Amino acid sequence: MMPFRVITYFFSCLVCLLCLPAWGQTLHFLVFTDTDDPDIGGATLKTHTYLVNDLAPAIAKQAGLALNLSNHFGGHCRVNELDETISQLKAGPDDVIFFYFVGHGWNSRLNDYPSLIFGNANTDRTSLETASRNLLDIYQQLRARNARLTIAIGEACNKERSDEPPLTSGRAVEIMKNTTYNPQRFQRLFRNYRGGFVMSSSKRGQFSHSDPKGGWMSVSWQNAVRQQMADGQTGPATWDKLLKDVVQQTESLARANGDPQNPQIKNDLIDCPTCQKAPPTPTGPPVAPPNGPCPPVNSYVNETALAGIREDLPLLQEMYENIDSKNANAYAAQFLHFYENQKPFYDNLGDVIFYKASQLPEHCRPEFERSSKWVQESTEEITDRYDSVQKYALKPLQLAAQARSELPSLIERLKEILKKLDK
Repeated sequence: MMPFRVITYFFSCLVCLLCLPAWGQTLHFLVFTDTDDPDIGGATLKTHTYLVNDLAPAIAKQAGLALNLSNHFGGHCRVNELDETISQLKAGPDDVIFFYFVGHGWNSRLNDYPSLIFGNANTDRTSLETASRNLLDIYQQLRARNARLTIAIGEACNKERSDEPPLTSGRAVEIMKNTTYNPQRFQRLFRNYRGGFVMSSSKRGQFSHSDPKGGWMSVSWQNAVRQQMADGQTGPATWDKLLKDVVQQTESLARANGDPQNPQIKNDLIDCPTCQKAPPTPTGPPVAPPNGPCPPVNSYVNETALAGIREDLPLLQEMYENIDSKNANAYAAQFLHFYENQKPFYDNLGDVIFYKASQLPEHCRPEFERSSKWVQESTEEITDRYDSVQKYALKPLQLAAQARSELPSLIERLKEILKKLDK
């Protein structure tokens, strides 16, 4: 028979082992940075260095996670490497995925989040579409890998592709103080939370600024992490506090330089260390019960697409009211610039104006198609009228006459779409 003292010692050791944290989880840290871009490469390199040499190792060490670093910069910041990285990513049910992109971006009007350009930022529009991936789509793909916590951050412009931000350097050099991190604060953020969040450095229609010292949001991240996760901080660490701090510091930098920049966040986080993994928050239209009533057509409307139409109407209206033979050259150049950027949007307007109705029950589909048929007809007419004006872009006098003929009906169709589909 085993002596009582040995039995007591055995159970004491077992209890100690059960009390230890389960240090088996992995931090999958995915970095994509456009460090060889001639305009922002220097600033991006500073952010890249921080992410790879400071932030990723700090999270892994302090939270007790094994680090799986996937590092893509310069010539390796390419869309094929992103697609391959995501497709091959194998995450455990208690792992953490942290994606961070720094580079150029633009808004495709599919949603409020930027499309990130993986290299070739100055290429033509067709290649640009191929070289881009939408940040919200990336987040949803990463959530589908079924990790416990998924984070996707994009530091990129969120305006039309034709708008290039200036580099600015109107702020003092940031002197980062040495910080003694508190492991418990990291563990609370990266072990107690489930779900995830996606964050872009600017709202739709805004630039994301950088200067020779780094991207404004990345510098704000550095400061916020050093402040919020340091020894001596009182109160529990929370993602709400940290993200709010990042947003406020970024906005403060923007105000100091006279350039609006407001980071935006879609938050699916749950602070619950013992509950089940949070399911991805659905985006898009409501799902009707298999045999229930069908949602109305405008339940499937892409509000960002409608916002894009609203933004274009003043330009079209002003052009129609003022174009004549005297200013035809200027308006022809303006229209060419506008339509080169928005042609993919209007060519596909019939599709992008609605969310994909893949989850639409079959008994709802005939009614949806019947009720939305007029939209398809209107968008086809809009495309035809745009093309009718565009073909004279290099013949300004003929363009002026064609614009006076086509724009009234084109504008009317766009207004009709807004009136009928706006919720």
